[in-house]
This record gives sequence, structure tokens and C-alpha cells, in this order.
Amino acid sequence: MQNNLEKLQEQKSLFTCLLITGLGIMLATFCGKEVVKTVTDFTYIPVSGALVILSIIISTRFRKTGNHGKAWLLFLGISISWFIAETIWAEYELVYHLNPFPSSADAFYISGYPFLFLFSIYYLKPFKKLISRKMILLTSLIAVSVLIPSLYMTVDNNSHESKFAIALGSIYPIADSIILVPALIGIFLFFKGEVNFLWTLLLIGILFEVIADTGFQYFTLNNSYYTGHPVDILFIWSYIMFSFGIYNHIQIFKKNNKIKEFDKVA
Repeated sequence: MQNNLEKLQEQKSLFTCLLITGLGIMLATFCGKEVVKTVTDFTYIPVSGALVILSIIISTRFRKTGNHGKAWLLFLGISISWFIAETIWAEYELVYHLNPFPSSADAFYISGYPFLFLFSIYYLKPFKKLISRKMILLTSLIAVSVLIPSLYMTVDNNSHESKFAIALGSIYPIADSIILVPALIGIFLFFKGEVNFLWTLLLIGILFEVIADTGFQYFTLNNSYYTGHPVDILFIWSYIMFSFGIYNHIQIFKKNNKIKEFDKVA
């Protein structure tokens, strides 16, 4: 397992990445919407691409073994789906100069949610004895309380969006509320001291994704969203948290293998 110094270094690296990306987009905003759109789109590609690479590495090492092996294969599906979606979104904006919502990018964004939910279930399975019915009920109530206003806001709006776009947009709050339940359970376990911060990063990343989705939905419906809007920072931060969470698991996997090899030699 990692010692405290290694954990501290990883946490510092994480917060540095979050700070740099956040400040980068905020500073680009002062240069105009076209500049911040370009900066943001070009930030999404390497950030989501790095997540794909890390997902391939960890899924290859676990090779379907146990709950974690299945979980990482599912997460690989998420990272590939969302990387394709981010690429299509950037292509629509930077190459064709078209509005990416709604577009084929949504098919890949939405296809990632079933993978994400199943990943969360497999990821939390080792802690199932620590998950009480009360915890499940509480997180479900929170998810429903988020879903109802978000869904109402989507369906009952006066924006210029088409009926198809509104119907498509309503899928996101439903999907968000579903994945919010296991994410909150994992975060509750962290605050109860059952799991460490780096282990929980993937679930915190899901929480950021849900918050960003809700913000994107709100600002799109009131016609104030643009690529590079501050809400995009939360999307990028969720990718970064996912990446650091996977990197942490890769480091743990390496150390466990070294211990096993040492035991065999001894």
C-alpha cells in the first residue's frame, strides 16, 4: 500500500492539475468566447484521451479477474465512449462551426452512463458489508430530490431548443440521478473513514460529472451556455479525478505484485 508521503504527493499533483486547468479556462474567458471555446475543446481531447490510456493499462492488468477486473473493463467502455463524444463535439465546433447539441456526440455521452452505473456497483462490491439500507435510502432520496427539479426544468422550459433536443436533454438528469446513488454511497464511506481519499476519487469524479451536467442543462435552457463556460471546468475536473483515481489503483496494483513476487522468492 502507499505510504503517507506518496499519498500527499499524489494529492498535491491532483490539486495542481485542477488549479492549472481551472485557471487556464478562466483566463481564456477574458480573451473572448472564440478563444475560450478553442482552448476548452483542445483541453477536453488530451484530458479524456489520457483517461482512455490509463483505463487500457489498468483493465489489461486486471484481465477480468474478480469484481475489480470487471469494473475496469466497464470503465474502459466509459472512457472510450466519452473520448469519442468529446472528439465529435470539438469537430462540430472547430471544423464545421455547428452547434454540437443535439448531435451524434450525445449518443456516445449517453452510452457511457450504463457502463458508469455498472462500474460503480462492481467498484463498491468489496464494501457491501459496510453499506446499510439506511445509506441506500438516504442517497436515493437525494438523487430523487435532484432529479425532480432537473427534469421539470428540462421539460417545462421556454428555450429555442427543439422538442427532440428537449427530449434528449431529459435523458441526462435521469441518468445522472441513477449514477448519483452509488457515487454518494462511496463518498459517505469516505467521510466515515472506511476508504481513503484517492480510492474515492472515481466516485467524486462522478459527483462532479452530475453537478456539471445539471449546470450545463440549466445554462443551455436559458441560452447562456457556451463552450468554455465555467461549468466546463467541472467536466474537465471530473476527467482529471477519474485519471488520478485510476493512476492510484495502478500504483497499488504494482506494489501488491511486488510484494507477491518478494514472498515467492522468500
